[in-house]
Amino acid sequence: MVSCRSFGIVYSYNPAILFKRENMATNNKTVTVIGAGLAGLSAAYDLHRAGWNVTVLEARGRVGGRSYSIRTFSEGLVVEGGGEYIEENHTRMVAYVKQFGLQLLKSGSWRAQWEDWVSFDGKTGPITDTNLWGTDLVSEIDRCWDALSVLAQQISDPHQPQVAKEAARLDAQSAADWLQTLDVHPFAREYFAIHIRSEYTTEPERFSLLDLARNGKMYYTSSERSTSMRVMGGNDQIPRALADALPDVRLNAPVTSIRLKPDGVTVTYKQANSHLTLDSDFAILATPLTTARLIDFNGSLPVAYQSMVNDVSYGAVTKVMIEYRKRFWKEKGWNGRMATDAPIVYTWHATSHFEHERGIITTYTGGDNAMKLSALSDDERIKLAVNEIEKVFPGSSDLVENTATVAWSNEPYTRGSYMALAPGQVTAHWKQLNEPTGRLFFAGEHATPIQGYMEGAVESGQRAAATIFASGG
Repeated sequence: MVSCRSFGIVYSYNPAILFKRENMATNNKTVTVIGAGLAGLSAAYDLHRAGWNVTVLEARGRVGGRSYSIRTFSEGLVVEGGGEYIEENHTRMVAYVKQFGLQLLKSGSWRAQWEDWVSFDGKTGPITDTNLWGTDLVSEIDRCWDALSVLAQQISDPHQPQVAKEAARLDAQSAADWLQTLDVHPFAREYFAIHIRSEYTTEPERFSLLDLARNGKMYYTSSERSTSMRVMGGNDQIPRALADALPDVRLNAPVTSIRLKPDGVTVTYKQANSHLTLDSDFAILATPLTTARLIDFNGSLPVAYQSMVNDVSYGAVTKVMIEYRKRFWKEKGWNGRMATDAPIVYTWHATSHFEHERGIITTYTGGDNAMKLSALSDDERIKLAVNEIEKVFPGSSDLVENTATVAWSNEPYTRGSYMALAPGQVTAHWKQLNEPTGRLFFAGEHATPIQGYMEGAVESGQRAAATIFASGG
């Protein structure tokens, strides 16, 4: 864990409460933050530094939420079981990396690269092999990206997609509807469907075309490939450092009830066998909406917000991380990234950001296949993933040293991957997702235009804190 001893923290420990105190001037204004992921912790961190009395409630026995680094591999290898990529323009995450003395290393780009492989219709090989695919597949895939760039022009402001001139028409359609209109090679269309399953963790048929266009406007109007990065030693060092700087983070404390009042918010949570209540001036709900559905709002949440909590769709994702004793893929001219019509959907090299004899391949499964893999036991899911790679690279299974897996739909305080707005849901819920109701604020990757990213979670938390500052309490 990154130490924040420069803040003058004094520790006292209780099994139920992670408690730290700073010699810092405070006011008598209070905020309860529900959820100790990046959104909740970034909000709490800013509020605390501004002198507010902040209590953070976390249902799990750890902080970080979907920022979850796994350290069960050989020789100190660390991989991400949750949020993985930090982009060069993710200024908030980059600032935290610098502040806490961490290191970012480059790991590639989401866009197709020369060393990528694909596996369709029983054929597997480099994406650049025109003889294998019977077409210039790279150019055909680039035509899909160009089409997305054209679609994105219908969005004037990706932060407010619901006000676009064609918002209602686009939101009534799915990404699959748009894919079917593309005059490209079938393999390119399949590749792009896999991209949607991987980036948005849902099937194209269940993803709003308006939200695809919005994402296109934010990220894909240029042919430039942004560089993705990972934190050396694990992304979860950031939330752990934030929590380390806070005076009152209560773990194993799931919230059961929230009541909005004109002058504050009452939050009830459970620890051990006790139900405890906090009254505060403000509250920030920084959990996935899938978890918020388990909370009793006592009829105090306005209808539009209760509808948002109940209705917003989430995707599904599983990860299987496979440690190999040597990076066999290097001698094959493969970079570890492969789009496939097999059940594993997509793979990448999870340790590409540093040199080592050993390496870890992540199979990343989104959409319907993720739901099927979530229904398997961990051992069954791992065996399936290892076998699928063995089919492509015979003998690779003999090199397997360690494995790990996460099925986020099975995780009780996540219950899905991240928000994946279905047709009709952008126009119905975007306003509520990004605005508070009374003294209750929403934060998380779902409550930000930078949706699905750790950067977005931080943006939403910092924005909630700034809005509370501006209110004057």
